[in-house]
Amino acid sequence: MTISRSERTRLQIKQAAEELFSRLGFEMTSVANICRTCGLSNGAFYRHYSGKEQVFKEIVQDIKIDFESVLSSISGSEPRERLFNLYRSVFDILWNSKRKFMAFHEAEYRFPEVENSVDRTYQEALSVALMRESNFTLPLKWFFVGSSRFAAIYWIVYNGTRVPDSTVKSLVEFTLGGFINSQDFDEGSLEFDLKRLEPGGDSKAKEAILLAAEKLMGQKGYFETSIYDITSSAGYGQGTFYLYFESKEKLLQELVLQANRNLRRTLKTASAGISGRLNMEMRSYKAFLQFMDLHKELYNIVRESEFVQPETGRFYYERLLTSYINALEEAKSSGDIRPIDLRDLGVFLMGVGHFMGLDLLFNERKNSSEWNDYLRELAILMAKGYGGACI
Repeated sequence: MTISRSERTRLQIKQAAEELFSRLGFEMTSVANICRTCGLSNGAFYRHYSGKEQVFKEIVQDIKIDFESVLSSISGSEPRERLFNLYRSVFDILWNSKRKFMAFHEAEYRFPEVENSVDRTYQEALSVALMRESNFTLPLKWFFVGSSRFAAIYWIVYNGTRVPDSTVKSLVEFTLGGFINSQDFDEGSLEFDLKRLEPGGDSKAKEAILLAAEKLMGQKGYFETSIYDITSSAGYGQGTFYLYFESKEKLLQELVLQANRNLRRTLKTASAGISGRLNMEMRSYKAFLQFMDLHKELYNIVRESEFVQPETGRFYYERLLTSYINALEEAKSSGDIRPIDLRDLGVFLMGVGHFMGLDLLFNERKNSSEWNDYLRELAILMAKGYGGACI
């Protein structure tokens, strides 16, 4: 098919931007970089786009269009087969458009309205696959969308490979059947109160700098926060900063590693003395929400680190995953969970928590008095899956 010169130029710009966004991230990609990459002038760019945000959103919109095409092509005679085919199709779309997907992954952080639009399309596809009208409550959304989207992030973005068929099968088993053998749920597991963590034992000056950086980077973002901003807020000179950190990059790394240590310690402390994997899971989610509610800035910092320092962001999630797998090994040995690949299961459960945090802490649903109700519904899904809880 013949395309016009204008369409060809627009495609050149979008392809160059796609490559840069996937490799450098949104903040580090400039209009000038895009133009140099595709060999066009700034004037040519602005004849087609108002700025890099517009081209970024157009790239992400392409994924939504691909998702919508899946709606009309889900095959299979029963939900299990249809759900497998849906997951496989979606994962393949993302794998075959890896650069677009990496841009979309950042869009979740930069432009929530874009992410929400794609989310709705994905939920419509799930409703078709399940062969029934499905009003996606928040827990149901986390259970289906959170687990599957995080699986795509883990394999495609973090590991650079296609989502394995074995993981797709595990995902179908998880979402339709749950993973807990014992369905006994103790309401007392939700009774937990977390206080703000005490400083981690660093020197007073270092601790003050870390706390100032946590607040400023969490609110303004990494690129908009300078070392001068941090030291001024902490009440120290820039010379003191360099006594503890080689650069702003090293400071970001320390913040993420510290967040990882503190969160793992919190979850371990919260679940101590709790019996039954279902109760431990719900207690851990409650502790996670309370921890991140007290440290919202860290939530943003960890997410931004995925694009500023990919290796640090990957380490954060991989270290959490390793801890999860160790805990699930114990539950498997005691017969508390059903047969399922533990790495897959850990990824699914982290995905549920990740998207739960986004909704309950950042997306205008901040009423903590409702958390226990959401967790009770989620506990049923964990034990029975969609097939047992909703059919």
